[in-house]
Amino acid sequence: MEVKDFTEKYLEEAHKIFDIYKGPEFAKAMDLMWQAYNDNKQVFIFGNGGSAGTAQHMVNDLSKGTSVEGKKRLRVIGLADNMSLLTAYANDCGYEVVFEEQLKNLLNPGDICIAISASGNSPNVVKAVEYARKNSAKVIGLVGFSGGKLKPLSDVAIYFETYNYGICEDAQLMFSHLSSQFLHQRIKG
Repeated sequence: MEVKDFTEKYLEEAHKIFDIYKGPEFAKAMDLMWQAYNDNKQVFIFGNGGSAGTAQHMVNDLSKGTSVEGKKRLRVIGLADNMSLLTAYANDCGYEVVFEEQLKNLLNPGDICIAISASGNSPNVVKAVEYARKNSAKVIGLVGFSGGKLKPLSDVAIYFETYNYGICEDAQLMFSHLSSQFLHQRIKG
């Protein structure tokens, strides 16, 4: 396959996936985020591998990118950011609880969890979401493939109907940029 043909095919599939942001699920997610901002709630973001990288990027965008001088700030915490804590929980308690254990220290009712998983089946992401739901937090799931276990556990599931990791992760990162810029404009007034 030629580079041009490969690129055309990839971009054609990505374009179809990106259209999910025109639908009601993204609007519902923004309603949850706006409510969290107004109620001074926390937003926790987490995922593994490439999704951990996306989570870190999203923490940056939603923290700094939504800030407006003279206005209160959105409270955003990345659960994949503290490697000492993450590896301590992984070593002592098991990798499947590295996010849940952090939520046990920090989560309050009404907080939001943005859970990122291409497959929707990452055990540590699913366990954290189950804990969050039991403790009256809201969940925004960013999932691909079949949606896995995460899709039905999410209050709002933004589902990218693709089995291509790259396109799924491209679409997940787009959530970061769209949400931070939208919220910045809304906060700015």
